[in-house]
Amino acid sequence: MITCIVLAAGESRRFPGNKLLFEIKPNLTIIEYLLMSILASKVDRIFIVLGHEVELVNEKVQSLDADIHTIINPHYKQGGMSSSIRRGMEEALDSHAVMITPADIPFIPSEVFNQLIDHYRSMSPLIIIPTYQARKGHPILISSQVFKHVLNISEEKRGLKEIIELFKENITYLPTNFQGILHDIDDVSDITIVKSKMDIDQ
Repeated sequence: MITCIVLAAGESRRFPGNKLLFEIKPNLTIIEYLLMSILASKVDRIFIVLGHEVELVNEKVQSLDADIHTIINPHYKQGGMSSSIRRGMEEALDSHAVMITPADIPFIPSEVFNQLIDHYRSMSPLIIIPTYQARKGHPILISSQVFKHVLNISEEKRGLKEIIELFKENITYLPTNFQGILHDIDDVSDITIVKSKMDIDQ
C-alpha cells in the first residue's frame, strides 16, 4: 500500500483568494489538476489534508467523483505544514510508504509518481526525492521505517528538513525529465511562467 498525502490546508496568503481554487485551465482548478495526475498514477490511496476553507476545497475534491479521503487538520494555523504532514501520517500508518506533496505544486505528472513507486518497489530505499537537473522536487516518498520520525516533526524543528538531514545517508535522489516537480504556485503570474517553461497549453 502506497499512500499519497496531499497538503492542502494552508491559507494562500500571497495569492488573491484561495489559490487551490484558481482555474489553471477553463473549469479546472489547481487542486483538481494535481489530483487528476495522482489518480492517473499507480498510487494506491490518496489522502488530502484540508484546513483553510474546507467546504470550498472539498467541493472541488468531491467533484472528481474518485476515492479520495479527506482529512481535516484543525491546527493548520498554529502548526503549519508540519501539523498537516503529521495529521496525514496518523491516518496512513498502515502504508508501506507514503508520498507527500504540497497541493500548490500542480504540474507533477503521473509519470513521476510512477517512477518513484517503481523504484521503491524494486530497491526499497528509506526516502526517495525526485530531481530535475540536480534540483530537488516533489513528491517525497518515505518508507514506513521512517514514519515514527515523521510523526514527531514540527515547524520549530524545520519540518521534513529535519528528517532529510537525519537520514541524509539513506536518501535516493531520482532524476526525472519533468521540471514540473520544482514549481510551486505562489501568485497568479507563476502559473503563466510555469506553463511557458513547460510548454503547457494555456
